[in-house]
This record gives sequence, C-alpha cells and structure tokens, in this order.
Amino acid sequence: MIAVGESVKGLIRLNNEDSFYISGCNDKIKNLYIVADGMGGHKAGEIASKKAIEYFLEYINENINDCLNEEITDCLVGALAYCNEKIYQTSKSQNDFEGMGTTFTCGVIEKNKLIVVHVGDSRAYIFGANSYRQVTGDHSFVMEMVRLGRLTTEEASEHPKKNIITKAVGTEKSIEADVFVEELKEGDFILICSDGLTNMVQDSRIAEIIKENSKIEDSLKSLVDEANKNGGRDNISVVLIGFEVET
Repeated sequence: MIAVGESVKGLIRLNNEDSFYISGCNDKIKNLYIVADGMGGHKAGEIASKKAIEYFLEYINENINDCLNEEITDCLVGALAYCNEKIYQTSKSQNDFEGMGTTFTCGVIEKNKLIVVHVGDSRAYIFGANSYRQVTGDHSFVMEMVRLGRLTTEEASEHPKKNIITKAVGTEKSIEADVFVEELKEGDFILICSDGLTNMVQDSRIAEIIKENSKIEDSLKSLVDEANKNGGRDNISVVLIGFEVET
C-alpha cells in the first residue's frame, strides 16, 4: 500500500480549514485515512477539522484493545461519535466557536476491503483500471433534492446552494454516520477528498488524471493543480491510495 496526501488553501480562501491524516507504520491501526473539511467563523472551521481528527485518533488509541478485537467498523463508528461529542461541547464553550463543525470521511483498508465512515460532503471514490465509482453520498441540500427527484445531477453541480451541507460532525449533540464496505482489486486507487477538488474537477477528469500518471505522487500533484487551474475557489485536500493485495 502506498498513500500520499496534500492540503492547500486554494486561490481564493485566506486560510485552510481542511485537514487530512494518513496512518504510519507505527500507528496502532494501519491503513487509516481521513479528510475533514471544517466550517465556522473566526478560524473555528480550521480548529474543528484538526480537532475532529485528533479526537478520533484519541478514541482509537484509548480503546485499541477493543478496536483490534471487535469489528473495526464498530470502532470507527464509536470514534466518530466520540469526536462529534467533543466538537459539539467545544462549539458550546465559546461564542467564537458557535456553529463550528466539519465533514469527516474516514477510510480503513483491511485485507481486500475498504471500510468507510462518512459525514458531510467530502467524498471517497474507488478508481479501477476501466471504471470508477463514488462510494459515499453527499449530505448536502442539493443531493437531497436529487434524491427526491427535484434536481438532476447536472443541475445540482451548478446550483447556488450546492455548498450547503445537511449533516456535519459537531453541529448536533449526536450524529449518525454512513458506513460503506467495498471490495477492492489489485491496482485500484482509493481517493478521499474535500469538495474543493470535486467542485472544481469533474469525476471523469479525475479518472483521466489518475490513469495518465505512472506515479501516484504525480497524480496527486496533477489533481491539486487542476483544481487550482479551474478556479481554486475552496480549500483542496486529497488523499490518494494505491491498493496492493497483501501477501
């Protein structure tokens, strides 16, 4: 497994409210990847995304024996509930933090499976040799309209309310995350990213960029460059993982 990540503020925003995480060889849970896109005034979004990852990992490290002995999905859901509670408490502690929250998309690769726990409109994708699929569904106003048949996907991509999310970590006392389990094949690429990428670069173009670069580091750089070339209107965070079957 090889994984690379980058987070930049883009061309318009004054600060970067995104955060990402890639586990290392010394971490207690391997092959763990996170992207969080914060929201809130006075740098509250920046704090929310960083703290959400910090609290998530804190829960895992404090409950590592249970996490290793039970279904990893239960551990991830428990960790997200914990960080939601902590962010919510923080948002109530100071006026500057009122309304703070963050998207949170976490992926763990276990053998040949990708397990995703997700809240918000950051996304996870799987790109194969000749096809790709979006794993997560956006918790957003426009996607709710799409699901209800009131907007087409094309209309949603240009809608003025496309950045309004309907669910985020820390905005409510409790939260229900989406959980996905997907089969992986040798040579698949897993992409976890904030909407700063997907609002600027179409899925088909993302697939082309991944396919046309022989090195994963070049794919990462090209994805960020493409988002900036197309306007860079938001923070851009990308985690890209090349899947290899463990022997």
